[in-house]
Amino acid sequence: MLALGTRSVLRPRWARFASTAAPSSYKLVVIGGGAGGLAVSSTLSEKLGKNEVAIVEPAARHYQQPLFTFVGGGLKSLGDTYRPMADVMPPNAQWINQAAATVDPEANTVTLADGSTVSYEYLVVAAGIELNFAGVKGLESAIGKNGVASNYSPKYVEKTFEFLQNVRQGNALFTMPATPIKCAGAPQKIAYLADELLREKGIRDNVTINYYTALGKIFAVDKYANAMNEVAKSRNINVNLFHDLVEVDGPAKKATFKVLGSGPSAGESVTVPYEFLHVTPPMKPFDFIKNSALANAAGFVDVNQYTLQHNRFANVYAIGDCSSLPTSKTAAAAAAQSQVLKHNLLAQIQGSDKPALEYTGYTSCPLVTGKHKLVLAEFSGYSGQPHETFFFNQANEHAFSYWLTADVLPTVYWNSMLKGTWNGPSAIRKFANPTSSN
Repeated sequence: MLALGTRSVLRPRWARFASTAAPSSYKLVVIGGGAGGLAVSSTLSEKLGKNEVAIVEPAARHYQQPLFTFVGGGLKSLGDTYRPMADVMPPNAQWINQAAATVDPEANTVTLADGSTVSYEYLVVAAGIELNFAGVKGLESAIGKNGVASNYSPKYVEKTFEFLQNVRQGNALFTMPATPIKCAGAPQKIAYLADELLREKGIRDNVTINYYTALGKIFAVDKYANAMNEVAKSRNINVNLFHDLVEVDGPAKKATFKVLGSGPSAGESVTVPYEFLHVTPPMKPFDFIKNSALANAAGFVDVNQYTLQHNRFANVYAIGDCSSLPTSKTAAAAAAQSQVLKHNLLAQIQGSDKPALEYTGYTSCPLVTGKHKLVLAEFSGYSGQPHETFFFNQANEHAFSYWLTADVLPTVYWNSMLKGTWNGPSAIRKFANPTSSN
């Protein structure tokens, strides 16, 4: 049995299937063909052999979602962000082009959207998180028109730049919800790009930019929160804390916020007219997870935060946005998590007594602040402390950080992460920031 201290003991499987598996039975089933799911399945399908790994994924396209901010800001095209799903599937894995409908971890089965069932010996849940546009009253009918856009959906991301180009005066609003979301820096990044666009057009003084966040600070980690407060102040962007978007009246172009927190205005509603509204929708776990025995009370896959193994079902792991891991939900986090998950799961499958790897909560959020400017936030969501790769202070805006994010990391994503060979920058950090001075 693998062990690394009491907090991260990997429990062995309590049962094994016969080796004569039916075509609908696999050694490993991975639910989700996103960044985390492909990083795991690419490596493990090579290790376990052809058709021992199945990937349950209904989408026809794979999007590199971190690039959506650049599309919304008019800096890249939507075509730069995706490839056909068939082109990124590991050659040794079986792609099941359907959605998961239910999971029964007691029976080791996944029921698909068409009612058929797939059995597994081991399961990795990498399903991501669901956008919940219906969670804001009036948003579903307003999004994509009425000046309302969102960089979080490929369906609406191009509308962001289109609508911003039409702004001449009035209020431009940008929102951050109270729910857990993926890429928690994206709601404010587009505000900085909008500010730059309006300045270039010479009409910035005619437009008031307001950033509304349901949270109590602009960023979770103090070092970067201080930096982003300074950026917002220097761009004359108003930051409104504890304001949660609850309603959009598209025809009237009005947005209503509920004031959260414990201040004197808590519980009140504030309605603001807008010319442009960028919405980060509330997000939620997928129903097939939330309604299964895999879920914790919040609906996320209940895993050990160090080993990524499920807390009740020893043959189940989770990675990325669908997991209960208490860190920011980013592709960078999924890359670091994939190394831990692959090591621990493969050792379990092979019956090895190798020490378990531990995930430290590492994540990264590249905060675009303009063309060729970016604050590269890297930190542990567990400790709340910075964990930077480079020797310079990454809380400062840098052209290098922008180039790295806009031009280098997309290549790393397609050519390395999805193929299971990129586990994050830990190896680079040893040379680029050996003293961890910042």
